[in-house]
Amino acid sequence: MLLLVRHGESMANSGRITTDFATIELTSKGRAQAAAVATACPGRPDQVVLSSYLRARQTSEPLLEKYPGVKVFESQVHEFTYLSRDRCNDTDIVRRQPMVDAYWNRMDPNYRDGIGAESFVDLLQRTKLFLAEVQGWTGLSVVFTHEQFIRSMVLASFYNGGSDSAQMRRFFAMRTGLPIPNGGIVHLDYRVGRWWIGGIDDSHVREIT
Repeated sequence: MLLLVRHGESMANSGRITTDFATIELTSKGRAQAAAVATACPGRPDQVVLSSYLRARQTSEPLLEKYPGVKVFESQVHEFTYLSRDRCNDTDIVRRQPMVDAYWNRMDPNYRDGIGAESFVDLLQRTKLFLAEVQGWTGLSVVFTHEQFIRSMVLASFYNGGSDSAQMRRFFAMRTGLPIPNGGIVHLDYRVGRWWIGGIDDSHVREIT
């Protein structure tokens, strides 16, 4: 079984001005959510997978403190970073919104916005590679990752095929149709030749303010 954990609330989520997407830290609320994730984990994991982005790694810390010696490794489960790093330096959610809207209005799966950005096709590729890697795993695996990467995992589990453009349109619909809260956990399991999605659990973080 895979537990896909969205990181706790970050400085960007709370509306702060941020710079490099990879180094955004958790807020105090985000750290409380990370502690709640460790409590919600059903047992000692067989392995823990980390995004390279700081906010996801910080979210993993309470669980790793609870279960010292667990196998830990990094994989390509970082957030879908589709805007140019240079254009987004020292911006907040409000200032980035026109760039976000322009990207999704373009609806081009091969488009790259600039330095530090990836295309939607790039996201699909690393999602498929990760799903192929974990398909044969046994036991409990906890993956500390990001909202859009989790959506991509869910999408690839539901729709194994179709054009990149069709997948992008489905993904765009999921941006509003499948919200995953900070600290939320999505259960994913590979059985009888297919992936099964066990829903989104946010009961452990719902009351944190």
